[in-house]
Amino acid sequence: MDREGLRAALLEAGAAAVGFASAGPVSEDEDRRLRGWLAAGHHAGMAWMERHADLRRNLDNVLPGTRTVISLAFPYAPERERPSDLPYLSRYAYGRDYHEAIRSLLTAVLEQTGLISSCRICIDSAPVSERFWAIRAGIGYRGDNGALIVPGIGSEVFLAEILTTIEFEPDAPADAECLHCGACRRACPTGALQPDGTIDCRRCISYLTIEHRGPWTDPDAIAAMSTPAGRTSLFGCDRCITACPLRNDTSSPHTWSPTLPAMLALAPSDIPAQQSEFKRRFAHTALLRPGLQNLLRNIANLDLRSK
Repeated sequence: MDREGLRAALLEAGAAAVGFASAGPVSEDEDRRLRGWLAAGHHAGMAWMERHADLRRNLDNVLPGTRTVISLAFPYAPERERPSDLPYLSRYAYGRDYHEAIRSLLTAVLEQTGLISSCRICIDSAPVSERFWAIRAGIGYRGDNGALIVPGIGSEVFLAEILTTIEFEPDAPADAECLHCGACRRACPTGALQPDGTIDCRRCISYLTIEHRGPWTDPDAIAAMSTPAGRTSLFGCDRCITACPLRNDTSSPHTWSPTLPAMLALAPSDIPAQQSEFKRRFAHTALLRPGLQNLLRNIANLDLRSK
């Protein structure tokens, strides 16, 4: 299949943007950015980021013989909002777990096109510098909020990559840039968002409620989770994403992952205390990521009078 035929098939599957980039090592600037972030300790408890830093330099470490990176953006802005009297649940968690949903869609396209044997699908599941390759593939540009901004959509997108040993003609890299308006930094309730567009996860409510394991013991973490935003978060934050003036919720319907009514109405009392019931009730959703004990930790910290 030619490049445009494959692009059309991926767009039909639900992607809002698809771009092609020639594989190779990441740039020195990208590598320096990552290593500076790690050296500052801004990855907090995500030790795998440091362990896998060298692997990110070259895609051959992920798929030997990679010739092309196909970068994709899937929008996730929900059709409806949660009631304001409920604790905050990240907007990306309203539907089915995106790792499963996107992998299923991409696998189907690659099987139908006969390309599956020469590809590897990556969705937060491999040491791949997603934003770097998305920019190189021309689907967006780096925002001061630390996320990719996709023209006409904003940053409410999941990124995925298809690495392939097939050589496709590359697209032109993105040449637009962030407005640098400061809205995202002003919206960050804990000062986690740094002037260079990186995030100090030790102070990030999204990291602390989703990725952090165990109690919050670091002074920065305790301070962050004591803010009104921290005391009203069940799972995530999103403020640096939703504050962006380039955000456009209505630009691209995401029929690939409909909103689940149960997630719109999810209250702390809906989280069971038993592990087996928790896994059964929230199978195939993002709530499995932090796990039951860490969600119960978040619930214990809630004070909805802070809303």
